[in-house]
Amino acid sequence: MKAPKGKLIPIGGKEARSPSNAQDSKDEKTIDFFGSGILNDVLKEMKGEESRIEVITSASGYPEEMGVMYQEAFGKLGCNNVDIMHLDGRNVNSKKVLERLADADGVFFTGGDQVQLLDRICDTAFLDALTERYMKDDFVIAGTSAGAMAMASHMIKGGSDSESLLKGIVEMGTGFSFLPGTVIDTHFLSRGRFSRLAAALLECPSCIALGICEDTGLIITEGNLMRTIGSGVVVILEPDEIQRTNYREAKNMEPVYVESFKLHILAEGVTYSLKERKFFVDVDELN
Repeated sequence: MKAPKGKLIPIGGKEARSPSNAQDSKDEKTIDFFGSGILNDVLKEMKGEESRIEVITSASGYPEEMGVMYQEAFGKLGCNNVDIMHLDGRNVNSKKVLERLADADGVFFTGGDQVQLLDRICDTAFLDALTERYMKDDFVIAGTSAGAMAMASHMIKGGSDSESLLKGIVEMGTGFSFLPGTVIDTHFLSRGRFSRLAAALLECPSCIALGICEDTGLIITEGNLMRTIGSGVVVILEPDEIQRTNYREAKNMEPVYVESFKLHILAEGVTYSLKERKFFVDVDELN
């Protein structure tokens, strides 16, 4: 399959959207989230302050408020070409919406309910056009929380944040498949979702699982190389070296054991190759 020309930027949620977000942090260390934050990285991967962005609020229960919040956040970074798309069954395939997508440099999917997002956009002319732009153009698809989870080929529809790894704590579905062979979870450490992500990977053992922390993201090029951005970490689980697990035979809500999960922890400045399943610290290693 031909590598996409566009980029993906899945974000783990709660990205700093204004200076007050950083000031409200309980972290004692002073981190300039806003000045060097993830939304600034999103702009850099497009055309900077001249970027034309469509904020897609279809996952949110508060679409107008959510859209305005991101318009203001990008505006504070100098980008004022930001419009809001709330797509539903009535307008998702409209000529006007498709024309706006054709004129954009990228889209930004807000958080909310990933199942609602899929229901409103899957099997539409809009999704076909979005996929084509991602594959053929220098185009950015960014998304936070639910908007990030939907990028994977196998999407977590819902599940428990149980500390224990139990059979049946996760419900899986099909995502947009912008990033084949993956499953993505967000708010990863703050909400204690290791067990949920592990269960999702055991349910879909051909995948690689990505657990993205809050105010953290990945810049993914060619559908392969993943560079970490933001203040937190990304946890990657690989299933290839699993020796033994009782996942298949376990009954619903019974504890599950796993021998030899392979785990990586990525922080800013580190790159991971999805195809090679390889971890790079020095950019020279990529050459």
